[in-house]
Amino acid sequence: MLTEKLFYENPYLRECESEVEEIVPKDDKFLLVLNKTIFYPEGGGQPSDIGEIDGAAVEYVFEKEGVIYHRVTKVPKDKKVFCKIDFERRFDHMQQHSGEHLLTGAIFNLYKGNNKGFHLGEEYVTIDIDIPLEDMTEEMLLKAEETVNSFIYKNQEIRTYVVSKEESEKLPLRKRINVDEDLRIVEAENMDCCPCCGTHVIRTGEVGVVKIIKTERYKGMTRIYFKCGNRALKDFQNKHNIITKLNRLFSSDENNLVQRVENQAADFERVSRELNKLRRILAVREVEHIVKEDSSKIYVGKYEDRSFEEIQLLGTAFEGKDRIIILGSLCDLKLLFNNNTGLDVNCGKIFKDNIKEFNGKGGGNGKKAQGTFTSKEDLVNFMNFLSSYLESNTY
Repeated sequence: MLTEKLFYENPYLRECESEVEEIVPKDDKFLLVLNKTIFYPEGGGQPSDIGEIDGAAVEYVFEKEGVIYHRVTKVPKDKKVFCKIDFERRFDHMQQHSGEHLLTGAIFNLYKGNNKGFHLGEEYVTIDIDIPLEDMTEEMLLKAEETVNSFIYKNQEIRTYVVSKEESEKLPLRKRINVDEDLRIVEAENMDCCPCCGTHVIRTGEVGVVKIIKTERYKGMTRIYFKCGNRALKDFQNKHNIITKLNRLFSSDENNLVQRVENQAADFERVSRELNKLRRILAVREVEHIVKEDSSKIYVGKYEDRSFEEIQLLGTAFEGKDRIIILGSLCDLKLLFNNNTGLDVNCGKIFKDNIKEFNGKGGGNGKKAQGTFTSKEDLVNFMNFLSSYLESNTY
């Protein structure tokens, strides 16, 4: 039997009574077939509804050959059941899906860009427009955003109705589907007209607002990320909180905040360059002192509180000093192994042959190698191994 789709008759219906027609065991869950349902099944880019059937959680809903299956955690005791959807989720999906139609319609009307893909996710909604990203300018996006929101402010009716294939040929459809059966049409007059199986608000004003978040290149097209309604409100609230905190932090307001941040970033970059210059000078002096005090060919340095970046500066300062160096950052659990001598020591091969025994990863070439370890003990043990290996094989 086909399931009666109450969500099409009234997408605002939150509860209903129904009858169980079939129970299908599936793994450790059950699939319920009802004679009628308010649960929208996944389809057309829109996720399914969730909710409860007689207290049993409905986790997922899908349709197959006109029959709608509700995946539940337990079987109801009675044939007659009480159904309740998560309406907050349903209305969110209605806002996002209707907003998607209006935004797609705006882009089609303005630029003849076709929507080739739609995804309604937990955080964002995306559409894939067949205009290359390099041709989709910021001005075009702003114009589309302004246009779709002007649609919303008109608070026009969004109609859904079913027509035959022949009747659909007379409609101003944004896209046509090559099917023989009847089509369900979603239309906002002079805004968008398109075949769709999803649930929608009944007036454009219920979408609230559409805000484009970002774009990216996708398969030669432009993927547009956006949020509608309450999602857009929450996004604005979050970003407003961030800007408010930044204003306090920089003793600024939103009109001057960007300039303050840019100035701070420039100051940071300048100080960072000066600091790195001083670090290189200190590294050179430290290495000169080491070479003067220690005449051995092998130098092992274990540093408890130095980052690997600082270790690399020491490694650079050792170049040309006729030393094999084993330098370890015990805080970053990383190792530098360089051969600056004429001795036949292949750093990369030694790593390849031995480092895994010490739970390390890394590699390099004949003169230089680097490694990373899971613990300080493994790093120290490998450094000790390298020292012993070199002592045994280079003299």
